[in-house]
Amino acid sequence: SWAKGFFSSSHTNWDGRTWKRNFHELRQRDLTLFSLGNLKGKKVLDIGCGSAEYLTVIGKMGTQFVGGQDLGEEQIKNGRKRLEREGIEGKLIIGNAIKLEFPDNFFDCAVSNDFFEHITYEEKQKVICEVFRVLKPGGIFTIKTPNISYLKLVILLKRMFNLFRFKSPFIYIAHTKDNPTNEHHGLTTFKELEKLLIDNFFHTPSVTYAPLIRKRLPKTISRLLFGKKIFTETIILTSRKSIFYGFYK
Repeated sequence: SWAKGFFSSSHTNWDGRTWKRNFHELRQRDLTLFSLGNLKGKKVLDIGCGSAEYLTVIGKMGTQFVGGQDLGEEQIKNGRKRLEREGIEGKLIIGNAIKLEFPDNFFDCAVSNDFFEHITYEEKQKVICEVFRVLKPGGIFTIKTPNISYLKLVILLKRMFNLFRFKSPFIYIAHTKDNPTNEHHGLTTFKELEKLLIDNFFHTPSVTYAPLIRKRLPKTISRLLFGKKIFTETIILTSRKSIFYGFYK
């Protein structure tokens, strides 16, 4: 269901049976993988790979080798079974991404999908430093993570709307403020991630924008908002490891 973009129909009081398909999420996943370029014959790393859902798709794109690392023991076990079942050559490791268990200058590309919102600023620094180490000089690194600037704007508008309807304005961004958890304590901005990448000798990141698609949002407005970071709900940043500093660090 995940690969096809099916999600529970409600975040609260879900009946356990009703699903809805989110084509917008599939579009954003596509854009993330497009940013890696042609993957045929490449070695690709997924940081925070979970059960290798993304790596399975990446492997189907003709890679030579896929690698992944995640703290979840059960997820890694399931991911290994998935890769084996699909006949994809790769290696999945149980471990913290602040210390990647892969050789220096090994991968052509690295990607991180919906992982950076789960880690602290200091952990982000260490992860990016490790990605630099395991990438070949000139290697591509793409990060996909929710945009906290957009989420803050949306929650502000919802609070104002609730006040007008005489409802409680005390609502928070999902997965923060124990609503229902605080697992997204590392939500970040374009500016913060760009600085972290540049400080770790990645070249100035390029932004991949996705259109803002909402049922009640006219297409004309969506087009006007396109390309503006605050109205971009998901950060997709792509950078490359320095070549000269990569060889002669």
